[in-house]
Amino acid sequence: MTVRALPRWRFRHLRTRLAVQYGVLFAASLLVVAIVGQLVIWGQARDAVRAELRTSGSVYDRIWAMRAHALMDSASVLTRDFGFRSAVASGDRPTIESALASLRTRADVPQAFFVDLQGQVFGTGSGDVRRAIASVPTTLARGRTEAVIATRTGAFRLIVAPVLAPNEIGWVTFALPLDRAEMAALQHLSAIPLAATILTRDAKGSWHGVSSDVAGSRALDAFVATAIGGRSEPAFLALPDGDALALAKPLLGPAGKPSAVLLLSYPWAAAMAAYRTMEVGIALAGVMGLLLVLLGSRRLANGIARPIAALDAAARALEEGTRTELLVESDDEVGRLAQSFNRMSAGIVEREHRITHLAFHDTLTSLPNRTYFCQQLESELQRSLKRGQRTTLLCLDLDGFKGINDSLGHPIGDALLRQMGDILSRIASDAVVARLGGDEFAIILADHDDVDRPRALAQAILDEMRSPLLVEGHQIATGASIGIAISPNDGADSDALLKNADLALYRAKQDGRGVFRFFEPALDAAARKRRALELDLREAIQSGQFRLNFQPIFDLKRDRIGGFEALLRWEHPTRGNVPPIEFISVAEETGLIIAIGDWVMQEACRQATAWPAHVRVAVNVSPLQFRNSGFPNVIFQALSHSGLSPDRLEIEITESVFLDGETTVVTLLHKLRAMGVRIALDDFGTGYSSLSYLRSFPFDKIKIDKSFVDAVAEDRSAAAIVRAIVDLATALHMETTAEGVEDRDQLSELRGQGCSSIQGYLFSRPIEGNMVAAMIGSAMSAAA
Repeated sequence: MTVRALPRWRFRHLRTRLAVQYGVLFAASLLVVAIVGQLVIWGQARDAVRAELRTSGSVYDRIWAMRAHALMDSASVLTRDFGFRSAVASGDRPTIESALASLRTRADVPQAFFVDLQGQVFGTGSGDVRRAIASVPTTLARGRTEAVIATRTGAFRLIVAPVLAPNEIGWVTFALPLDRAEMAALQHLSAIPLAATILTRDAKGSWHGVSSDVAGSRALDAFVATAIGGRSEPAFLALPDGDALALAKPLLGPAGKPSAVLLLSYPWAAAMAAYRTMEVGIALAGVMGLLLVLLGSRRLANGIARPIAALDAAARALEEGTRTELLVESDDEVGRLAQSFNRMSAGIVEREHRITHLAFHDTLTSLPNRTYFCQQLESELQRSLKRGQRTTLLCLDLDGFKGINDSLGHPIGDALLRQMGDILSRIASDAVVARLGGDEFAIILADHDDVDRPRALAQAILDEMRSPLLVEGHQIATGASIGIAISPNDGADSDALLKNADLALYRAKQDGRGVFRFFEPALDAAARKRRALELDLREAIQSGQFRLNFQPIFDLKRDRIGGFEALLRWEHPTRGNVPPIEFISVAEETGLIIAIGDWVMQEACRQATAWPAHVRVAVNVSPLQFRNSGFPNVIFQALSHSGLSPDRLEIEITESVFLDGETTVVTLLHKLRAMGVRIALDDFGTGYSSLSYLRSFPFDKIKIDKSFVDAVAEDRSAAAIVRAIVDLATALHMETTAEGVEDRDQLSELRGQGCSSIQGYLFSRPIEGNMVAAMIGSAMSAAA
């Protein structure tokens, strides 16, 4: 057997072929390595961008909720303000718009409106926004307080806060534009350069960017439709600037359907830019030969695959909400990528901490807010219930805070609230101190063994407030009223305990302010009784349960009946005759006195038209009704509908109407005088400023209070006061009417002192309206 060597050319050919084959294999290996590396890089970049998109979307949701909560807190200060609710009830547009302007400044929002139950919009802003929000509050589903609307000028986020008095009488509405500035603020929250755009539908139903930065297309419509269908996941989307990874978040409108869409996108070219050097390195590594390839592959495995796998794991952990930090082992591209990831992770954690703090703390005082307070109170109640211990709740607010805000300005008011928060935190260092909103604070005392601790703490707070506080260079004398409720006797759950502490606070304010009161069951019963009376009052207005009685006013100089005072009476179907002293105060507190007063004015003028021309009708007007900007129009309509001559209507006011400013009141009085209506100052002499008011306005009549008339016949000092009032009125060309005349000695003394007319039981008690004509006829017959 012979062995034949291969021909040399064959050997060279085989070596060449093997070299070619090995070269091809090597090239294929390099190609495979390059493809695999590219796919790994592509996949990691995609996952990282997807994670950031999801995180940015989650961060935006939290910021959205936090902003809504902060705006609701700001609105609650206004919606709970008695003056604002009174202005709403009376339709006082200037007061409403002034309050809205102040609210816009405090809340730092461009547009704030008030929408009443008829859909009328108060406040300044663009016309299309005003038209769009008119029906939003009534369209919102129960429990929703926000929505997004799209108008011709762009998309707006609405925050709706109800105004309760105590029933819903309207809504304070914020309109925040979702414009380039809002999107730029969202983009700054991301560690990578995301682009945020608001999409709205055009007339054909196609989605496009509100700023014309994203044009409509079928692909965009399909992408948004998928997100609206509930499958909102990051995906590739063709945009004008190229392909990008995008995430669509539907924004619900008032009816619960998406009216706009938030589009978050990250250009794919930008995502891959950090990996360009790595791709070049992979290509160069293939040129260096098999040995270098093997060494390079090993280096690649150690330097790229492992860090990228670690980066993938870290990105997944971050997506699930776990704080992750990569170990940086080099200063190459992978090392720099790890450093960028670590910075992004730290930034996300820091933003989440800041968002969490803002969600549970008051931005002005840094105290826990109402949300945190309610969670803490419920937790403490459950713990104390298990241990058989007590939890005490103190609710307090500042006395006269509105006056401080109005006179010194909101910056001083805010500084006072911050100082108050510091004082409470120092005094109640062993308790949870929270600001519930406005000037209202709350303190939770848990697990205290000293039964006198709540009383001692309340007294310590009041003692601290007795001295004026130095706030921004101003000496401010203020105080606090405190209500205290203790579980489990005063409430086993947070709602009941908070309600009862509020009732105790209300009692403290009624008892003169600057005091503390513990909750008593009688307070709850009184609140229920008052609530029932309020509901009955509303029903009485609707069903016409009111009537008027009239008490004659006898003209001493002409010896005849000169007029009648209209007196309101309420005949309830089950309560019977309800005295005015029981329901007038409730009507004034709820604003119902305005509707009741309008009816009294209309009815009094209507009945007086049947009386002789010399007989006037006098109508008492409450301060709240008088301060209503529409009051002159009420007088005009009552006179016009009844046909009563203006000089036969006499309006009786007390000096309490001057509390809001003398200039405004005098201007309104002159307006009524110009209509021909007579003005009488009631209860003269019982206040501190009656004489100054006589100097400011020439009243037609002064009514001498019953407290002076009672003793006019026996007490020289009382007689001297009455004589002085009569002489003063005579000098000022005013008439006088003495109220509460009950015996002839009083009548003789008043007649002798020159009093113009009398009113009281001596002449007649109040009578029904259908008996007035008979009384006038009898009096005229007796005089004849």
